Amino acid sequence: MINFELTNEIKSILTNIQSNKEDHSVAILENYSLVDFLIAIIQIHYTEGISSIEEIHKLIDMYNCHMNERIQEVYISLDDDHPLNIMKRENDTFINTLERMEEKLTIVASKKDSSMLEEDLKIIGALYAHYNRKEKLIFPILERKQVYTLPRKIWALDDDNRTTYHQFKNRLKRIDEIEFKHIRKSFDTLNKGMKQMILHEEDILIPLVQELFTAQECETIANESKAFGYAVDVKSVWSDKDKVYQTKEKKSEDKNQNIKIGGGYLTLKEAELILNNIPLELTFVDKNGLFKYFNEITESADMMFIRTPISIGRSVANCHPPKSLKKMMQVMRKLKNREQETVTMWFKKGEEYIYVTYKGVFDEKGEYQGILEYVQDIQPFLDLPSVVKRDI
Repeated sequence: MINFELTNEIKSILTNIQSNKEDHSVAILENYSLVDFLIAIIQIHYTEGISSIEEIHKLIDMYNCHMNERIQEVYISLDDDHPLNIMKRENDTFINTLERMEEKLTIVASKKDSSMLEEDLKIIGALYAHYNRKEKLIFPILERKQVYTLPRKIWALDDDNRTTYHQFKNRLKRIDEIEFKHIRKSFDTLNKGMKQMILHEEDILIPLVQELFTAQECETIANESKAFGYAVDVKSVWSDKDKVYQTKEKKSEDKNQNIKIGGGYLTLKEAELILNNIPLELTFVDKNGLFKYFNEITESADMMFIRTPISIGRSVANCHPPKSLKKMMQVMRKLKNREQETVTMWFKKGEEYIYVTYKGVFDEKGEYQGILEYVQDIQPFLDLPSVVKRDI
């Protein structure tokens, strides 16, 4: 819930910051919780777009000074392998690497040789792992806690940085063909974008996560993080050593009872085994647009489209990057309205040739029940010899 009285107080302080006035009284903020303070900042910066992230950073510094604390510090765990400490370690690595690259750029320009940046590029390329973990593991939990604007806005900025990184990398490959100023411009944009993202994460996201997330939720994030990878060495999967979790009693399920399915009968166990052995990655979104199911034919890290349990129950609208959301919603509308039976796409990903199908699911009365996505690597089919093989 947004506290608009607090929001107005913060706007007044930000106006002083923007005017470079000396007297920035933040004493009034003592009357509010840190969560209220951060939610108000989200409203001001991300929803209303009133201030820059640099001005927000100055406000946070003033808040820290007055409160005699540093909200960017991870206090819930000193373990280097806690998900939030991993994020901060990665951010330190990104900053150090970007500064090292900036120092090298002059030499790269004079020698027309980008080889000295190869290792640095790999390190910066780990922004994909860093951003993916944030978007696929942290954002779903924020959404369950009714925080929606922050994830969407940060995801859009993540995509900008991904695009700029890709552009910079491609321009470096063409160093002999293009003017160096274009390479420099791409780097400057990437450098600024990544450093601004670190402010978004460390001034707002990490403090909010610390205030809202339970140790159990952090442990779930830690357990599912490996599938996406890291930008730093992670020695172990973090767990809450003091955990005493209350687990709901599960109703006993008879997995060996036959159920009428399709043209025959299967036990629940058999149905689960079949779904997990079909050579397709299956995902089902129900009629309410909620991500409800995915099969487990392989480990998450080896999936063509990585799925993790933490996203179950998430609105499909929040599962896609802002830049592709409109297109995805159009696909869903077409399938729901039966304008098309299926929608397909295909693309190369490393050695895989990925073929994706979206299909509307309807019951015997013709009522819409949801959308099934199935994904497969068709490269093995393309590699088949022309000679027919009938023998088994």
